[in-house]
Amino acid sequence: MGKIEELPIDHVEEVSDSEYSDFESDSEYEEVAEESLLERLSALKEVIPEKQRKAVSSFASTIYNAGWTATTFVGKSAWVLTTSALLIILPLALEIEKEQALIQFENEARMQQQSQQQMLSGQPGQGQSLPGQMPYGGLVPPGFQSQ
Repeated sequence: MGKIEELPIDHVEEVSDSEYSDFESDSEYEEVAEESLLERLSALKEVIPEKQRKAVSSFASTIYNAGWTATTFVGKSAWVLTTSALLIILPLALEIEKEQALIQFENEARMQQQSQQQMLSGQPGQGQSLPGQMPYGGLVPPGFQSQ
């Protein structure tokens, strides 16, 4: 078995860092630092086996194609729904609105007619004429009889 012996501090030699450097010179280190990202990625070709590169490439291609197909389908569906709404639903909605406006106009006209009848007859709340009276509550002139 070996014998361990303690050396005094004076005995240790000073060693420069350049003797134990992993790089031969600092300029070599600067060249590595200036390497671009694209160059580093292309250097990975040597590290990653071709079989795995093809598998990753195939997977990425499949995902891209699926995304493209889904995006195309959604876009075409949106186009069909939008044009259908403009060509079918919009004119239908406009016609329904016209019909409601016509109904409202008829109701207002009916209300005005009833109020005119009430004003002419002098009897508020009574819009119908009685037998023997003129339709608008007027007097029967002599020689004319209502039936």
